Amino acid sequence: MLSDFVTNNVIIIAKFAYIFYIIMSIFLVIVYKNITNIETDHGKMSTKLLGLLLYPDLRNLSVLFALDALGGSLITQSLLTLWFYLKYHVPVTSLGILFGISSIVTAISLIIAPLIAERIGNLRTMVFTHIISNIFLILIPFMNSFNWAVIFLFLRQSFSQMDVPSRQAFVSQIFNDEERVKVFAITNIFRNVSSLPGPVLVGFMLSLRLLYLPFLVSGIIKLGYDSTLYKLYKNKVR
Repeated sequence: MLSDFVTNNVIIIAKFAYIFYIIMSIFLVIVYKNITNIETDHGKMSTKLLGLLLYPDLRNLSVLFALDALGGSLITQSLLTLWFYLKYHVPVTSLGILFGISSIVTAISLIIAPLIAERIGNLRTMVFTHIISNIFLILIPFMNSFNWAVIFLFLRQSFSQMDVPSRQAFVSQIFNDEERVKVFAITNIFRNVSSLPGPVLVGFMLSLRLLYLPFLVSGIIKLGYDSTLYKLYKNKVR
C-alpha cells in the first residue's frame, strides 16, 4: 500500500523532496534573471542582475531578506511538531489541533497588521512586531511546562507574519513603479536560495541533542535582521 511505502521510505522521500526544492530554486533563478519588466521599458535600474545589485537599497534588502529567510528556515512547523513530540510526548493528533489553532491565530494577525501599519508605518510594523515575535520564539524551548510553551507559541504566532504585508508595502515605498517587478524577483531569489541550508543546519543541531538550539539561533538571526533593517531605513520611511 502507498502508506506502507511512504512509512518505509520516509528518509529517501525527504531527500528527493529536498533535492527537488533545490532544482526548482535554481530554475526560479533562471526565470527571474530573464524576466522582462512588464511595467515599463525604461527604468533607472540596469536590466542585468549584476547591474541591479549595484544599487545600495536593492543590495541591502536582498542580503537582509536572505538573512531573514535563513532564520525562518530553521523553525518550520515540522520542527515545532517534532520538538513538542520529543519534549512533552504530545500525541500527533493533539499537535494537529494545536497547529490548526496557531494557523487561525496567524490569519487573524494578518488582518490586524495593516491597521497597525496605518498608525505607525510599514517599517515600524515590520520591525517591532518581528522583534516581539522572535523574543517569544527564543523563550519557547525554555518554558518548564507544555501549557506555557503553547502560550508562548501562540504569542509568537500572533506577531510572526505581521511583517509580510508590511514588507511588500515597504519595498513599494523604496522603489519606483518601473523597478518593482525585478526588485521583487531578485529579493525572492535571495530568500529562496538562503533558506536551502536550513534543514541541514537543523539536522546537525538536533544530532547534538540540543533541542533548544534551532529556536535560539533562528531568533538571534532574525533579531539581527530586524535591528539592521531599522537602522538603515528609520530615517527614510516610517
